[in-house]
Amino acid sequence: MANAPPRLTEEGAIARSKPPAKMKRTLTRGNFFRTIGNAVASVPALLAALVRPKTSAALREKVMLGVISVTDCGYCQWGHSHWAMAHGVPLEEVNQILGQQTEALQAKNPAEAAAILFAQHYAEQLDQYDPTSLKNLRQYYSDAQVAEILAYVRAITLGSLTGNTVDALLGRAVSSHQRTKKESS
Repeated sequence: MANAPPRLTEEGAIARSKPPAKMKRTLTRGNFFRTIGNAVASVPALLAALVRPKTSAALREKVMLGVISVTDCGYCQWGHSHWAMAHGVPLEEVNQILGQQTEALQAKNPAEAAAILFAQHYAEQLDQYDPTSLKNLRQYYSDAQVAEILAYVRAITLGSLTGNTVDALLGRAVSSHQRTKKESS
């Protein structure tokens, strides 16, 4: 990878060594309705997970970090990194997931690695996925667990694309304001 993703320091701050090389993924005319529709379709599974989760909180956060490693939402990285550590995920593992270093995770826990890789695949394919990736998940998880994992992936995809979109709009507003200020001085 040309640019390393952000890393958490021991104090929990996000430290970037270099600015991102490419634009972050955002909500667009092309993905807006599909992303929202997928998230809305997952509401029943998300509500069920609030009452009776089929997967652990640590796995939920690892799956969310898998999506965030692709979408690169700073707000989501900060929050879900902290929540993952609060649920027992070591800082080193959080950084491995954000850095897409899944080889070590596969050796340690193939089931969790399959869920994280599915999350990354989903995010890379912009809300679409290869059906064989779901089949791979079913090698390790029940249908109810797979539905919950898919719901988490869809929810964090919407959240992180929304965060990136808000960030982009704020960035445009600030730079426009700064240009106007320069021109008037």
